Amino acid sequence: MEKIFVKDLEVNQVVVSSFMVTYKELRQKKDGDYFLSLTLSDRTGDLLAIMWDNFQDIVDSLEVNDFVNVKGSVSIYNNRLQIILHRIKKLDEEEVDPTDYLPSSQQDPEAMFQRLQEVISSVKNRYLRRLLEQIFGDSEIVRKFKLAPAAKGLHHVYLGGLLEHTLSVIDLCQMVCQHYQDLNRDLLIAGAVLHDLGKIDELSYSRSFNYTDQGRLLGHILMECQMVEKEIDKIEGFPAELRLQLLHLLASHHGTYEFGSPRRPKTPEALVLHYLDDMDAKMESMQQSISGHPTLQGNWSHFNKILERYIYRKKVEEEE
Repeated sequence: MEKIFVKDLEVNQVVVSSFMVTYKELRQKKDGDYFLSLTLSDRTGDLLAIMWDNFQDIVDSLEVNDFVNVKGSVSIYNNRLQIILHRIKKLDEEEVDPTDYLPSSQQDPEAMFQRLQEVISSVKNRYLRRLLEQIFGDSEIVRKFKLAPAAKGLHHVYLGGLLEHTLSVIDLCQMVCQHYQDLNRDLLIAGAVLHDLGKIDELSYSRSFNYTDQGRLLGHILMECQMVEKEIDKIEGFPAELRLQLLHLLASHHGTYEFGSPRRPKTPEALVLHYLDDMDAKMESMQQSISGHPTLQGNWSHFNKILERYIYRKKVEEEE
C-alpha cells in the first residue's frame, strides 16, 4: 500500500498508512475509562493520534519507535492535525522503508558511493588503495556506510549523512592539497575516507538516531582504529610508518582532548584533517540554522546549541 505522508494529510480525510510511534500514553477519560494517546511521525512531520476503544489487544506490545499501520479520520485539535484511529496494526521492520520515517540526505546514496569509489581509485599508493578497496569491498560495511547519519545530534543528522559528510571532507582535502603541495595527498585522502568509519556501528539508525552500547562504551574513534588495524593486518608488507601515520590521523581528528580526541594532531595531514572535518560539521550546522524551520521568520535563526549562538540569516545580494 502506498505511503501517505503527514505533510499530505487533509482534514476530514480517511487515511490508511504507516507511521512510527514516537510517543505512547494511556490516558483517563472523565468517566474513568482509558484511551490510547500516540504521536505518529514520518520524515515529514508528526501528529497526535487518539484511539478511544478496542486498543486493549495491542497496547501492551506497542512501544515507542515501533512501526504501525493505521486507519483513521483526520481532524484538527488545538490548531494541530490529529487522527482518530479506528484500527492499528504493528509492523515488522522488514515491511517498511526506514527512509520514509527518518530524515534523509537529499543526495542519491548510490551516486554518492560511486563518487567515493572514484576517489578510492585515484589513490596512487598501492597499500592505501588496497586497504580502502578491501574495506569498501565488504557489502555489510557498504550497506551501513550508505545509510548511517554522521552524528546523533551535531551535524548531518539524517540517513546518508555520514557518506555526504565524508565526501565533503574529501573535497575540502583535495582543495587544500592544491595549496599546500607538500602534503601527502594519498595519506590525507585515506584519512578523510576513514575518519568516521566507526560511526556505522557507533550509531543506531534503523528506527531513530541513537548510540549503540558499543558506541557509548568505546566511541567511533577507537572502533575505527580497531577496524582499520584489522584490515591492515591482512595486507602483506604494509609499511609500518604508513600504518602509524594513518592511525594517527584517525586517533587525532577530533583535535583536542576535551572533544574526545585520544591524541592531538601531530602531523601536517592530521592537522588539516581535523580542521576541515570540524569546519564541515560546523558549516552544515550553520546552514541548517539558516534554512531553519518552515515557520521561522525574520533575520535570525533559533538558538544554535552546537555553535552556542543565534545565526544571522540575511544574505548580501550578489551584483549581476
